[in-house]
Amino acid sequence: MSMTQAKWDSLSPSDREQLRDNSDLSSQLVGLEGWCVEVVTDYDEKRRFIVGKSTGWRPCHLEISRRNSYGGLAAENHYKSVTQLYYAR
Repeated sequence: MSMTQAKWDSLSPSDREQLRDNSDLSSQLVGLEGWCVEVVTDYDEKRRFIVGKSTGWRPCHLEISRRNSYGGLAAENHYKSVTQLYYAR
């Protein structure tokens, strides 16, 4: 599908929900938006971050470093482990 910002902006909220492609969301992080988590990556790195979600027609999860941050890096699609710590909002 060829989506442009102008086309997305012209859609109603219900049309946007029908067209939204959630394939870039990490299945391990779905439902943890707003929670601080500790993850172990496939490379044995340990990280803590708040789980966020980008907007638009193909959202991805975000690794947000602090509560007062305005965004973050895209989260990985897979982690060795995810531990839910506390609700951060």
